[in-house]
Amino acid sequence: MHQSSRRPWWPEVIVLLAVSITAAWVVNFGRPQPLPWWADYRAGKVEETARKGLGVVEPSVARALLAAGKHLFVDARTPEEFAAGRIPGAVNIPAEALLTGIEDAVGGIKPETPMIIYCGNLACPKSKELAEGLKAIGFANLAVMPEGLEGWRAVGGPVEAR
Repeated sequence: MHQSSRRPWWPEVIVLLAVSITAAWVVNFGRPQPLPWWADYRAGKVEETARKGLGVVEPSVARALLAAGKHLFVDARTPEEFAAGRIPGAVNIPAEALLTGIEDAVGGIKPETPMIIYCGNLACPKSKELAEGLKAIGFANLAVMPEGLEGWRAVGGPVEAR
């Protein structure tokens, strides 16, 4: 009977993994615009919004703007989400209104009205989409709060519900 001596497999896997990581680092380092090793999700959302020509407001700044009373807060979520909790005084213009008639949804809001548009959280695209739609029909003084209601709550912002 012949017994074969088996080598452990894990040293080869470790070497292969080390070579792969090193190669990825070298290739990435050589790129004109290297890919980030760790993504800053908020920064990406802010940059994306700014590229669209829209303003960006942090929740802490938005709290001060609410207190000043000069901005209209617009909730881009569904009517059900709006009813469950919203920034005090906010109006609901669901992003879905872009498909059903945005002009009807804005009602008597004047195009020069300064607005802060928000939705649920950083992962929610509705505020940016609604802001783009409003900009397309002539609204100019628009800002998006990318963190949404979740970010608002995180900085201690008041929330009202029906």
